Amino acid sequence: MRYLLALCLSSLLSVPSYACSLRMGIETSFAPYIIQQGDSWRGLNVELLQRLAQEVGCDVEFIHSPWLRALWLIEHGELDVLSHLTYNSERSAHFAFIGPHQQEVMYLVGIADAFPGLNSLSMLKQIGTGGIIALLNGAYYGDELDSILNDAKNRTRFVFIRGNEDKQALLLNGRVHGVLEDIVAYHYWKKQSDLPTAAYQPLFEVYQSPVYFGFNRRTLSQQQLLQLADAWQRLYASGELDKIVQRYQVQDYQFALPMPAPILPSQQ
Repeated sequence: MRYLLALCLSSLLSVPSYACSLRMGIETSFAPYIIQQGDSWRGLNVELLQRLAQEVGCDVEFIHSPWLRALWLIEHGELDVLSHLTYNSERSAHFAFIGPHQQEVMYLVGIADAFPGLNSLSMLKQIGTGGIIALLNGAYYGDELDSILNDAKNRTRFVFIRGNEDKQALLLNGRVHGVLEDIVAYHYWKKQSDLPTAAYQPLFEVYQSPVYFGFNRRTLSQQQLLQLADAWQRLYASGELDKIVQRYQVQDYQFALPMPAPILPSQQ
């Protein structure tokens, strides 16, 4: 009888009781993670989430949402999941974190001559910068950068952009001298032959952190969150997730899928 009860509980965690559709907030031009092709979407994050959803009997609906609006839609129950989400205690009120799906490494990418002698955030905090830096509005780049942005003297050198596409456009058009960019994304857009990217270099590391699929605690039940975390673990152990990652490797920068480390509401 005890064995039968344990088997039933295990089945509840691994198989959903009904089909579902996960609404994902998504933005264009963040290769290799998110790539729009006409009315369809592909990319590393897209494929990883689709495979996870398939494992629990769900499908994925993509809703175009710039980052800051996507966070608002999550709070109001109109989206179910975001990708590339860094954990912090404030976000844990709204999200369960499943993955991580990437160890994100953020760099200041730009024109070296615009940032002479600058090689770290601590130096930027001490001496400031003559160059103008674009970053994604609503993104989290670590406590050290937050302290810089809270300093009125340094904050004037930063431009807050609503989407990754706009951020890159400002750099390529000479409106800013640098951007805060994921190092893998940098290697992807640098190799595009139609972009004048040769002058832009990764100058120094700004922040790194595991990033997760953030699932909405308001629209998904605790049982569904446990199902998703359990499914991610199975797919990681089987090597299926790594097969997806290998399709998006770049020659100049190799990256790996981190070990599963979900952060669920009961663990906070």
